[in-house]
Amino acid sequence: MDKGYFIFAQGKDYIRNAYALALSIKNTQKINSVCVAIAPDDKIPNAYKEVFDHIVTVKNVGLAYPMQNEWQIWDLTPYKETIHVEADMLFTTNIDWWWKELQQHEMIFTSHVKDYRGNVATSNFYRRHFDKQNLPKLYNGFYYFRYSETAHSFFKKAKEVSARYKHYANHFFAGTWYPETPTTDEIFGMTAYLLDLDQKVYNSSYTLPYFTHMKVKLQDWKQIEAPDTEDWMRYLPCKLSKHGLNIGGFIQHGPFHYQNKLFLKDQMIDTMKEIYNERRTT
Repeated sequence: MDKGYFIFAQGKDYIRNAYALALSIKNTQKINSVCVAIAPDDKIPNAYKEVFDHIVTVKNVGLAYPMQNEWQIWDLTPYKETIHVEADMLFTTNIDWWWKELQQHEMIFTSHVKDYRGNVATSNFYRRHFDKQNLPKLYNGFYYFRYSETAHSFFKKAKEVSARYKHYANHFFAGTWYPETPTTDEIFGMTAYLLDLDQKVYNSSYTLPYFTHMKVKLQDWKQIEAPDTEDWMRYLPCKLSKHGLNIGGFIQHGPFHYQNKLFLKDQMIDTMKEIYNERRTT
């Protein structure tokens, strides 16, 4: 197929997350081909396989952390146009119309995320180190690229930045806190800057793509004194049903990045599986 969604799922827990994500894509999207990339030693349970249109294997190139391998998406994707989504996300409503908007770019990352109320998150708490060299504050959680020279150059450079993460991080983030374990937001932000593509693959004025991001300090909880935990479920009730995903009394729209792996209960997967089976028989 020309278009599809790509998920990295390296490790048993992430494969389970990817299965739930794939179910949500099948349940909400007409353009719903899904490719999952797993580690060389991973196996997809037979019960999961029917929702994955393609299963590919990440090459072992000697890098210690899974996120250092995500530049391989260029080589692994079976699609001419690819949307990458992180495994710990769910699709809550149809976004097929986004494809036409995203096709205006050779490659584009999410520049804004939303809180669970649907408001654009304004906190810079998790991105303060990007300000040191004015790196683009892009989000790897959801991005689009098509077969193009821009994307090819980007992932080629990202391969080098991934392998030399500490070297580049020490340069760009010296004197500030930054994650010592390589993460793709930092890797891809540095890559865009080094290639002078930060204005081409990222634009802070764009409203698409976006996703709801559930990190606690993005929720603008003024009534809660300095929440110091990433467990947002301490503060919000959540319910998934055939009518949608309700978080704290708000029905969710678009991609939802729950981030806390404890969110995904077996009961939720069962509900999505039931919806999936009903759609297949109607």
